[in-house]
Amino acid sequence: MDLHFIILTALIGLVSGAFGGLLGIGGSIIMIPLLTLVHGPNQQLYQAAAMIVNVPVSASATIKHGIKGVIQPGLVKRLLPTALIGIVLGVALSNAIPTHGLQIVFSIFLAYVGLNEMVGIIRSRVGRASGEEKKGSGESEETKLPKHGRIPLIGGINGMIAGLLGIGGGVILIPLLRQFCHLQVRAAIAASSATMLVTATVGAVYKNLTLSELLAPDGTHLQVSESLSIAAAMVPTAFIGSYLGAGMTHRLPIPTIKMVFGALVLVAAARMAWMTTHSPEPAPPTPPTMQTSP
Repeated sequence: MDLHFIILTALIGLVSGAFGGLLGIGGSIIMIPLLTLVHGPNQQLYQAAAMIVNVPVSASATIKHGIKGVIQPGLVKRLLPTALIGIVLGVALSNAIPTHGLQIVFSIFLAYVGLNEMVGIIRSRVGRASGEEKKGSGESEETKLPKHGRIPLIGGINGMIAGLLGIGGGVILIPLLRQFCHLQVRAAIAASSATMLVTATVGAVYKNLTLSELLAPDGTHLQVSESLSIAAAMVPTAFIGSYLGAGMTHRLPIPTIKMVFGALVLVAAARMAWMTTHSPEPAPPTPPTMQTSP
């Protein structure tokens, strides 16, 4: 990689890490679109690199949330078993989808996330304007956690989507914890970061060990060294950005940040969809030539 590539990639890591730490997500939902917009389509490679970066991003955010005392270990322990199974299955599924098709799936998911964030913020503001408030908001969050299979199911769904799309999964896990476990937003963000620290590690290892079996858009086989190089450029800045972002979670108005995040994701989804529809299908690998003896 040349210096220009390294600098741009490092800046992508910083921005992605900041949003990741702020919102309790791995940062891939920002990282992969930015890598695509700046360096061109290569979905499988970017997902492999992003999954590596998710590890230090989630570690940095988890440390910050641990210091603040908002992580619930019992909740994380109940999420992890099925989340780990889900992420392995998700990575296996992503490896079975061609690069072009995987980018289409990712673009659709981006559009869903962006619209969901915007609609959620609008509903919240309308609710506040009409004077509606959630009942029982002063109750202890620990007493609200379901006692049966709801949390493992949430963990499995989160892991599957995270493995399929190469993301941390916070954009799935946090809304599910908020809706079905009645967690406050900062507690859900903390649980997401802690869960992601484990699942991202497993997913990154599996994805990169199988990367050489996958094809780039030009039809050549991808190399783990490419993924490691991209990740190496992003890890330091993503770690710093995540730590700063996690700290801002406890100071900045989350609704405003989520509105900006939703708008950025919608723009990225539109741009990625355009690039996907205007780029050629990846070429099949060239079979080796057979040499005949004279």
